[in-house]
Amino acid sequence: MRFLRYLLRPYLTECSRTINKMELLPLEKLFIKKAQDKSKFPRTTVDYGVQYQGLVNHLRANVYKDIDAGLSANSETPGFYTAHNGEHFDEAIHYAGMLLGVETGEEVQLEPYELYVLLVAIRVHDAGNIHGRKDHEKKCFSVLRNCGAASGDDDSEKKAIALIAQAHGGKTVNGNKDTIGNLEVKEPLGKIFIRSRLIASIVRFADEICESRSRAANYLLSHGQLPKHSEIFHKYAASISASVISREERRLTLVYKVKSADVSRSWGCAVKENGEIEETYLIDEILERLEKMDRERRYCNRFSREIYTIDSIRATIKIIDDNIETIDEIAIPELCDTGYPEANSGGLKEQLKDFCGPGFGQKLQAKFTSDAK
Repeated sequence: MRFLRYLLRPYLTECSRTINKMELLPLEKLFIKKAQDKSKFPRTTVDYGVQYQGLVNHLRANVYKDIDAGLSANSETPGFYTAHNGEHFDEAIHYAGMLLGVETGEEVQLEPYELYVLLVAIRVHDAGNIHGRKDHEKKCFSVLRNCGAASGDDDSEKKAIALIAQAHGGKTVNGNKDTIGNLEVKEPLGKIFIRSRLIASIVRFADEICESRSRAANYLLSHGQLPKHSEIFHKYAASISASVISREERRLTLVYKVKSADVSRSWGCAVKENGEIEETYLIDEILERLEKMDRERRYCNRFSREIYTIDSIRATIKIIDDNIETIDEIAIPELCDTGYPEANSGGLKEQLKDFCGPGFGQKLQAKFTSDAK
């Protein structure tokens, strides 16, 4: 054993240096602190804090740096996607921390092992893009397995985390968009129960709201060197000036700053079947994305309400000139749950139409008459 330690000493020393150099985000710092109590984890022989940091270092060195190239090379529709590099995953963790109240010093209502599951799920949620955009969310498990010992040696744990990460998008095997609802409310891993749906809702909404200017190819955009059908996605990201969560007010506030010249023309957004470029306007894109964000807010609130909710989204679009002076402003109505909820078309009466109206009563009467005979 001593001889083995002697041989491994240079490797272990280098790993230790790498881990020590890793800059931790507030949510990660909280987890590392809580990970010191090994009784809170399925396996007391594993240092989950060290394991997590080793996984992040592995992802940075071997996966994150190649995701954008993989997206461009392996996607069915070639293009230039907004950045999915290490900074994107850092931002998602930053917003997860904001949702949980870490940034304001509040007590986080997740167990230490749930924090580990959350952080690892965020770290791999978009990593499957390295193989192309289609079904990227379903590749989380293969990414974790390919990390080898850096992600631990428990494949059952990796699978459970991958399913949580996978629920940030896509559809279930039945074609249903309710991917979080497809998870267990509580799931046992080792001797610990984790709240899978709750954790998945944090991953999903943090990913939804972490879009920012840093993800846009700003240089290529300003020089007109992006593929035409990729323009609007980078224009949208570049327009986001602020995105802030207030836990006290339970509100997400966004500020968009767009140049007047950019809102008066259309931008490429897709390739039609005949090869022509489909175009849209920047304000239209912002409004559509806000509506999608609000749908995600309402959806994720269903699963996160035991520890937090985001009750509204307040957004403002500022039209600016070349000197970044505001020349006009669009105040968007606050997106929130208001008014009396309207019945959905195709509701219960449609689903159970054989039991509605006079028909069902007539069938019953006929049945009773027949049985009486």
